[in-house]
Amino acid sequence: MFYIAILTIFTGFIMAIEANPLVIKPAGTTSAPDGWTFAAEGLEPVPIQVGKSLASQGFKPPTHGKYHFTFFFPKTETILAQGIYLNRVQEADKIFLNGTLIGKTGSFPPGEKYSPNWYLKRLYYLPDSLLKKGELNTLEVEIYYQNQTFPGGLFRTIPEIGNLDMLYSHIIKEDGRDFCIIMLFFGIGAYQIFSILLRRQPKANLYLLCSSMCFVLWRLPLLNVTHNFSGLEFNTLIRVFFIFQTLLPAALLLFSYSIFRDPLRNKEIAVVGLVVILALIQVFNIEYSTRIICLRIWEFSLLFLVAFVITGVIRAAKQKKKEASILGIGFLFLCIGGVTDITIDITTGKNIYLSQYGFLVLMILSAVTISFRNAKNEKELSLLTKDLEARVQIRTEELRKKNNNLEQDLFFASQLQGHLLPKDSPSVKGLNLFATYLPMEQVGGDLYDWVEVDEHQLLFLIADVAGHGVPAALVSSMVKVQFREIAKETQNPAKVLLKMNQALVFLVSKYFITASCALFDTKKNQVIISSAGHPNPLIYNGDDSKFSFLNLKGSILGWRESFQFQNWTQTITKGDRYFFYTDGVTEARADGKLFGESNLLRLLKKTKSKDIQAVAEVVQEEITKYSDKELKDDVTYVIIEII
Repeated sequence: MFYIAILTIFTGFIMAIEANPLVIKPAGTTSAPDGWTFAAEGLEPVPIQVGKSLASQGFKPPTHGKYHFTFFFPKTETILAQGIYLNRVQEADKIFLNGTLIGKTGSFPPGEKYSPNWYLKRLYYLPDSLLKKGELNTLEVEIYYQNQTFPGGLFRTIPEIGNLDMLYSHIIKEDGRDFCIIMLFFGIGAYQIFSILLRRQPKANLYLLCSSMCFVLWRLPLLNVTHNFSGLEFNTLIRVFFIFQTLLPAALLLFSYSIFRDPLRNKEIAVVGLVVILALIQVFNIEYSTRIICLRIWEFSLLFLVAFVITGVIRAAKQKKKEASILGIGFLFLCIGGVTDITIDITTGKNIYLSQYGFLVLMILSAVTISFRNAKNEKELSLLTKDLEARVQIRTEELRKKNNNLEQDLFFASQLQGHLLPKDSPSVKGLNLFATYLPMEQVGGDLYDWVEVDEHQLLFLIADVAGHGVPAALVSSMVKVQFREIAKETQNPAKVLLKMNQALVFLVSKYFITASCALFDTKKNQVIISSAGHPNPLIYNGDDSKFSFLNLKGSILGWRESFQFQNWTQTITKGDRYFFYTDGVTEARADGKLFGESNLLRLLKKTKSKDIQAVAEVVQEEITKYSDKELKDDVTYVIIEII
């Protein structure tokens, strides 16, 4: 009797529905909340509530069945295009009008591979050719859902039937609202890019930019326009959705820590690492059930991320950072929206995405926070600049005084070095000598000197100490002292260089010295020359009017004690000229090019008819001009003429 009573009640309910079917308004839209039945595969149809999940009404996944609905479509002279709006359906569906398939989203067995689509809002066109005017029409929505964590079915809203354009405009309004929010985030992202380029809080702006882009790429897959016009499959869009939904809170955490200049600790790094791993898993083509498991793990890790952010805000507030109160309000809005979304999603599946509004508030306040930090930094920088300017002014005055003292010391050193160089020409018979000394700085490392052995003999030395300035000048003075002392013992050029090397190797081992030593004897009409790695002198032969470079070899002074030096002997005649010089002459530079021996030889040939002082002046003028009046090395040369 009990079963008969139940059957009678159910039959009466069905008849009541059939007796009072929903009448559609073709020019408008009609909500269809009542009169639906659902028949799971292999079971009899039962009344069902739409706008409420199948899982909450006893149909646990996996479920395969059909919703059934009957409506009356009136006769009209002009029939506008009709449609039915089901919003989002979980997970795949097919829709039939009067027994004919008119559309589907996703695919499912039997006959097809399971391929769901959770996010596309279903708007199906009801073909005019299938609609029965002035009669009852039947709609069937075949549903397949198997995900254990989804509510399933026509769960999101009450279906609406009627004018297709009006239904489509409803979707456009929903998408348009979300699209405007997405565009706002694009604008915020553009602002962050400019801030990064201007290097204004670049790290915080970078993380805020990442957060904005994560939000955009998280929300875009939810828009019908994305599905309709991107050409991307649901599998691709679902990956994008889950990847950037997963990364979003981690980017926010990094932003909050960077704006508060708070270093990440091991526990924060571990949770961020877990979130990144979950996002990487979503990249792969995995089962939907696995994606949902990753989602639940992410929701659990979200609790820690929120706790870390709140802790960071509290920590910053204790340090009396004003940014904490501004950013704290934004995170509060986001947390409220996020917790609400997760709660609604888990309980009903009807995620209303309140978090996007909380996130928008957070983004705006974050930009305000960064601007506040920039203003604060600029104020601090202004104070530091003023303090630095005062310090620089004091320090500049101190340096000016020290520089003046140093300039005076260098001037005295220059005067002293000038006194160390011979002033008057030698009085040896048959010789004429003219020397030019051009230090790169006030003092230098070049040296020339001579000793008049007797009225017919002149022992001459030219040397070049590696380096410039005061150190080289000090070493050159030591070279002069050694030369004068050794010249008392021997006038043999090779022996002079040998003894100088033995003395200097212990005194100036860090400074390399090149030198040429020559003994001119006008009585014997000969010259003896020895070289210690010095540039070879240029000789002008008065008899045949030819120039030639000597080919002398020898090791530098001050390197090794055991070096030996060789003498070179040549007969001298009236009119001969010997041009001794340091490498500053041939290595004078202009645009990376050296003055070189060829230019020196050209000058001496050109001026061979002039007296040696005039020759020296021409050489000085050419070298100075070639170096753009800025010498790169000490320049010294001595011209000795046989008269």
